[in-house]
Amino acid sequence: MKVKYLFLPFLLFFLVSCNNQPTTPKNELILGVWKLTEWYNDTPIDINKDGTSSKDLLSQWNGCFKTSKIEFSDKFDYVKIIYTGSNENPKCPPNFKTNDYSTTPPWTIEDDELIFIGDDYFDVYEIVELTNKTLILKGAGFLTCCDEEISYYTDGYLKFKKK
Repeated sequence: MKVKYLFLPFLLFFLVSCNNQPTTPKNELILGVWKLTEWYNDTPIDINKDGTSSKDLLSQWNGCFKTSKIEFSDKFDYVKIIYTGSNENPKCPPNFKTNDYSTTPPWTIEDDELIFIGDDYFDVYEIVELTNKTLILKGAGFLTCCDEEISYYTDGYLKFKKK
């Protein structure tokens, strides 16, 4: 009988130590360069106005930043959006070339939200998934721009893969 009870503290120690594995904070996991691989919605939408609605928004979108990658700054002061498409894309600002970039305002992560705080706006995206290789955001506005012709506003999901 005493042998069984002597084993119990070791079993408890093992179970507690397995459940307390260190995890990487989200603000560290998100750092680095990411490539947009999917943009989708639960409800079909016709964002390119061709008469066909789809849940796959990325296949409908022909905007400038479709072929871009994003880089989260480790100082949380900006996200760099690096254009990787061809030179002189008519969907981009004039004279925008491959590897040109724009930046967002400062960002932060609070709980399960990625937040961008600008002078005149406050964009919040729900972090659906964040691992060392995958980032899925739910929200709107991330793929919008100054020109109505190349902007889309939707409550969709943005899936990124780490480069």
